[in-house]
Amino acid sequence: MDIYVPEADGPLPVLYLIHGINGYEGAWQDRGNAVDTLKKMIEQGRCRPIILVMPDCNKWIFKERPITHGNRWKCVTHYPQLSHEHVLEYAVSDLMNMIDTTYQVTEQCAVAGLSDGARIAANIANTRPDRIHIVGLFSPVVYKKQLPKNTGQSYIIYIGKNDFFKPNGKRFHRRMTKADYPHQYIETQGGHDWPVWRKCLSDFLTHL
Repeated sequence: MDIYVPEADGPLPVLYLIHGINGYEGAWQDRGNAVDTLKKMIEQGRCRPIILVMPDCNKWIFKERPITHGNRWKCVTHYPQLSHEHVLEYAVSDLMNMIDTTYQVTEQCAVAGLSDGARIAANIANTRPDRIHIVGLFSPVVYKKQLPKNTGQSYIIYIGKNDFFKPNGKRFHRRMTKADYPHQYIETQGGHDWPVWRKCLSDFLTHL
């Protein structure tokens, strides 16, 4: 788990960043430039100081991670099993309790995830509506059953115009609209890749 705590007085909000299906705890910093982006935006006055928590939500041990070793087929064939297990969501919930008791934090926290990490983020939001108030779904792979269960939460859905998961994101957007759930749907240039997710993160930080 990677944690970044900026220098600031008083309680701070927390943003939990969830990587994709083949990611690792350092992915959001190594490829997403999360900490560097936050530091720069704080210096520019574009967002407030925020604690970043980037857990390892990959169920494979590092040396066996499928895409790390080029085995995309293993990743695809194991996906249904991963999608229906909620061990990770409960683990992150326990992590939130630890963060709450370790640092001075505000009552409002946020969670954001990319691709399959967006599915996990949506589950976390439904599991912990007492703590999660803002949810970011970047290039989401989400389902009807993951519609919000708490009207006090704010959702922002981001999707690249050339993303192969764009139909899934738009479908979730339509379901939220039909359920009369207030949210934002933002399309940006690009596909299913880190340049898009870095832009999503920059915009999402301004909403916290």
